[in-house]
Amino acid sequence: MASDWAQLKHKRLSKAPLASTSSSSTPPPPTSSARPDPPTAPAATTPPVAFSHPHLPSSLEVRILPGRGRGIVANAAFQPGHTLVTTAPLVSALDNLHYSSRCSSCYRAADDLDSALPPARRKLLQCSLCHAVQYCTAQCQKRDWPVHKHECAALRNAANATAGNKPVPDTPVRALGRLLWTSEVKGNDLWTQVESLESHRTRLSPEEQERFFHLSIALAQYVGQETLKRACPDAAAVLDLCSRFAANSFALTAPTDLSNLGVSISPLTALFNHSCAPNAVVVFPSFPSSPTSSRHMHVVALHPIQPGDEVVTSYVDLALPRDVRQKELRERYKFECGCEACEGGGEGQAVDPREALACSRAKEGCEGLIRLPDRDSTVTSVTCPTCRTTSSYKSVHAALDAAKLAFADADKAQYKEPHVAALHLQHLLTSLTAPLDSTPAFAPSAYPVLPALQLLLTLQLHASSFPAALSTARLALKGTQHLYARGHPVRALVRTTLVRLETMPPPQDAAHPDAETRYWSDVRAREGALEALVGALREVEVAFGDGGTGAVKGGEMAKMLRDLISDQEQGIVVGRRIRAAAVEEQRRVRTLQR
Repeated sequence: MASDWAQLKHKRLSKAPLASTSSSSTPPPPTSSARPDPPTAPAATTPPVAFSHPHLPSSLEVRILPGRGRGIVANAAFQPGHTLVTTAPLVSALDNLHYSSRCSSCYRAADDLDSALPPARRKLLQCSLCHAVQYCTAQCQKRDWPVHKHECAALRNAANATAGNKPVPDTPVRALGRLLWTSEVKGNDLWTQVESLESHRTRLSPEEQERFFHLSIALAQYVGQETLKRACPDAAAVLDLCSRFAANSFALTAPTDLSNLGVSISPLTALFNHSCAPNAVVVFPSFPSSPTSSRHMHVVALHPIQPGDEVVTSYVDLALPRDVRQKELRERYKFECGCEACEGGGEGQAVDPREALACSRAKEGCEGLIRLPDRDSTVTSVTCPTCRTTSSYKSVHAALDAAKLAFADADKAQYKEPHVAALHLQHLLTSLTAPLDSTPAFAPSAYPVLPALQLLLTLQLHASSFPAALSTARLALKGTQHLYARGHPVRALVRTTLVRLETMPPPQDAAHPDAETRYWSDVRAREGALEALVGALREVEVAFGDGGTGAVKGGEMAKMLRDLISDQEQGIVVGRRIRAAAVEEQRRVRTLQR
């Protein structure tokens, strides 16, 4: 009955090797304004655009929106958790950290293969020609072969050209190569979709032009000049291709832990405009249901959506503070965001949880957030808007600046020196989550506290440091609850992780042979665990949608939670039997003693 805890070990987040590789869901920016207006409701009075896509349902419509360019508007009402769109990307590519450890067709790792198989048989199959790409089954290899046969030759040529020192090109080069070869396999209709994507070629900075120039050279060397010329007849077309890739690519994520695995391109999903206060989210909820089906990406409603509302997703990490989000949007997408999350934050408005202090009475249960005074502020006290407790204040911006640098260092060190990264993160969190010179501590949702908690949690799980991970997960959940709406995938993941840690059966230990029996016989605790798991499942079902092509409600994470719920339900039955047997034995002993 004890669940397999090995599944809880998170695959560590991978970072894109180049700036042109997406690390978040990244539809294109609006095309008609340098500073797009915030999404408006209703938008149904604007004219529809002639746009046809087999995966665009009639409940959604592409429209030209004032000040925002093309966007997608709802024609019906939707509740949180409704899957708005289910579509297969034109192309996906695993990044350089995962291409050798995951299937190139369905993106499963060995740990994701049939759990009924013995561990020795959960192995990936290496391509016998290029010795670089992996597959989980012969069926996946056959499905990928029309594109991989071109990729295979290119990978072998790259390995020969570099004498094996760096046989695999960087992720953007391989992704664009797969896009070009997929276009040749599937025909002009696919390339028409690519050319419909927004390009910022005429607005590129000199640095971006140079970066894309080097990318185009690497791409030509990888796929061959003739292949590139057939799709891009001149230098401007190549630059357009690089710009479209940079501005319209999405993170390919693992359905079990949201870790970044690579990059995907989907012109349909790219039609959704941006907001830092999104009402929808892009997810990859499940692995393909069969070796012949595609890995689908879904757009899922986060908030209630009414007819006429624009459906918006976020292009950037919502945990980032406003100035960092705006910088990324300006540099990569060529616009400034005017959404409510960016325009708010003034006096009398809600406190931005990313730039907030915790109430000094937080340990007593107050969950109020205090606005962090500006860097040049001269205030000497701050007041919690929830409980009205006033605390003294001394500027903490110097400590905050140092913490941001420390987090950046830990982020870079997480793969080569995970223990060093964990130590840096623990020191950072100790300094920011404790009062500073009588000034209240930073809120768990503040930047970089929350991302530091998330990274530390990942490292602790990977190292099987479960007791330490438990306290980290509790604080991380508080941070995500301040920042994300109920049902956001990040919040749902942290909640699921915490519940799994809290409900984990004890390990088998010769020194405590009865530990598991005592665990399952504590029926009241098991009933509490069951309630917690069901609560996490309900949030996961919102986060990953109510199902669609190739997915079940809540995706892979929900399937895992249902298995754990079944374990607890069976355990409760067994626990009641154990308790009943113990009571009966006590009754029998008392009877004999009489």
